[in-house]
Amino acid sequence: MKSLFRAALLAALCATARADVVRPAPNFAIEGVSKATSLKSFRGQVVVLVIGRDARVKDFRRQVFRLKSMYQQFATEKVLFVAAVENGPAEVASDIPFLTASDGARVAADYGVSGRFAIAVVGVDGNLDMITSKVIPAERVRDMVFNNYESQSASRKQVGE
Repeated sequence: MKSLFRAALLAALCATARADVVRPAPNFAIEGVSKATSLKSFRGQVVVLVIGRDARVKDFRRQVFRLKSMYQQFATEKVLFVAAVENGPAEVASDIPFLTASDGARVAADYGVSGRFAIAVVGVDGNLDMITSKVIPAERVRDMVFNNYESQSASRKQVGE
């Protein structure tokens, strides 16, 4: 019985190592777009997701402020910014144009956010490249946006070949 379990586990690990998307980001609906849309419809673009209990939470505001310093670089790469707010409307006080997740509480649950704040980066392939509950520098987000997909893609090909 143990050998059967080990064989199944090994097969699952090998299948995961060869998958194009190692950690698929949970899908969610987005409001305020001319047609009903979701995260999956933005595949091919990087999505920066800021999740919070309230858009007025200190860490939420600090993260948005830090992102603003590099927004022009993000805009040239067509990075989308989405706010998922659990309590109340997701009106983000920023010059960055944020889209709004339809059900912030559901997004927080699906992404495993149990605290007051988190930021996630979803790569062009739909992979959840990063999620953290700490406010991070805009440069770290930029590194995830500009460097992560190509380096991960290359390493996936080596594993799968």
